[in-house]
Amino acid sequence: MSKRICPVCGIGALEKILTSITLSDPSGIEKTIEISEYKCPACEAEGDLFGENDRVIQDEYKKMRAEAVASMLEKFHSKKISLSAAERVLELPQRTLSKWKNKSMVPSASAALLIRYVNLFPWLLDVADNKFNPKNAQQMHVAAAMRDLCEMTKGSDVTSLSAGIVENLNNAVFYVNMEKGITQRSIMDTVTSASTGLMVHSGACEYSYET
Repeated sequence: MSKRICPVCGIGALEKILTSITLSDPSGIEKTIEISEYKCPACEAEGDLFGENDRVIQDEYKKMRAEAVASMLEKFHSKKISLSAAERVLELPQRTLSKWKNKSMVPSASAALLIRYVNLFPWLLDVADNKFNPKNAQQMHVAAAMRDLCEMTKGSDVTSLSAGIVENLNNAVFYVNMEKGITQRSIMDTVTSASTGLMVHSGACEYSYET
């Protein structure tokens, strides 16, 4: 096979160099692929002189994205999320999620990001179902935090609990302090009381807890 001619100087016969690189996906998927680079002995130009590697890398990222989204959609069942209901709430065409799940269609980068958010925060579907009403969204945020808090304290021997909100001009930070030996009912009552102010706060909100 004849060697390719350098596109920079138009004289040198290029030397092809194969290099292995590892690509990573935010979900933890890693793939090692081989890319081609060239070196010209005449003008010493070096690198991806024909722009071939971008396509190879982007194609591999698409495969990784399809794999990651399919894996996340598999988890929807255990989280009691219906694909058809999610499609309705997110205003996606019918069977879109099924096609992503069986990898017969590759989601865009923005669509994959949406699925990552829903996988991480399933209650966002309720927010969407309520037409992104700010007050309802804050209540759902707090309710999700309460559920997580109770799950984290299951079987523990918490003895005292305090909760409250620290506000500044732009944020409301919802906090919970626990010591060993308190019942889950007390946790729910305390957190519900503390969250009342957060539900009517108009700015951004977040929550944290300390043990």
